Amino acid sequence: MAFTEEQFKSEFSEKTEELKRKNKELESMLQGYRREHGKLQLFFEEVVNAIEPIPAREPIVMEGVRRGSPVVPVLHLTDIHMGAVQDPNEIEGFNAYSPEIADARAADLTIRWLNWVNYQRKAYRIDEAAVIITGDIISGDIHEELRTTNAFPSPVQVARGSELLARLVADIAPSFKKVRVHFVSEDNHSRLTKKPQAKEAGMNSLNYLVGYMAKAYLSNLGNVSFEIYPMNEKVINVNDRLYLITHGHTIRGWMGVPWYGVERKVGKEALARMQIIMQEFERAKEIGFHKYVFGHFHTPIDTPLYSCGASLQGTDAYDHQAGRYANPGQSAWLVHPKHGEFNRINFNL
Repeated sequence: MAFTEEQFKSEFSEKTEELKRKNKELESMLQGYRREHGKLQLFFEEVVNAIEPIPAREPIVMEGVRRGSPVVPVLHLTDIHMGAVQDPNEIEGFNAYSPEIADARAADLTIRWLNWVNYQRKAYRIDEAAVIITGDIISGDIHEELRTTNAFPSPVQVARGSELLARLVADIAPSFKKVRVHFVSEDNHSRLTKKPQAKEAGMNSLNYLVGYMAKAYLSNLGNVSFEIYPMNEKVINVNDRLYLITHGHTIRGWMGVPWYGVERKVGKEALARMQIIMQEFERAKEIGFHKYVFGHFHTPIDTPLYSCGASLQGTDAYDHQAGRYANPGQSAWLVHPKHGEFNRINFNL
């Protein structure tokens, strides 16, 4: 079929040729992205297949109150920074940190949290537990000084960090009928880009691999559910209390605890979600929340609208340089289905 003059000009014009070139370029980029994305998923599967799950243990029969509304103890794990090293002589002896200290503090936390829970059982019916994990499990390589001072490279940090989490959950699991782990993967220290990204940051992160491996370690424990959320924020349900969990690195602030930044972030989230809820009431339990739960700032905070967990690492040279000090620790509390959270405790480790 012969082309008319106008069809010929349209088919081979400079504009058409440029559009075709751009289309081919975009197709090439998309194919490259799909290859890299597939490689990442294949890598995760290969890692998990190489993991030997922790064997199931006999449940521990715990004496306690049998009647009344069930109360759920929550353990908030955040900012473990596995692989980080802090020489105490560098910060006037305020703190010391290493992978060995991280393991020892996690073991200490496990024992003290279980003792605390068993004490609460004298007054409350406790059948299940929740573990909320909000990121920065590894130290990562996002700063040059971390690459230089970390005890070992990021891949080893991932392995050690996932083992620490899995060991802790496995140790507490026999004391409950059910343990529900909520793991949000997007964070700060484990990102694979120089600057924080927005799209797919939850998967393009070594912390996603930490969660993936920890879940594989715990796969033989029938009373443990492990949910990984590859995103910045996620609403979770703990005993009918809705928590919006996140790492906290997207809260705007500078040096120390950004009180105004947190208040502004919580207000914006609440307003935006309320507008959607008012139009779609059935989505209330998906995006509505009672409280914002995060880490990142290494200081335990609790208000009616939000709470921040401490850091297992504690004060480092960066904190000391800025005149900040915070004990290493982690936080916990109880959740009642009607009255919400109470009996919060900050474990200094």
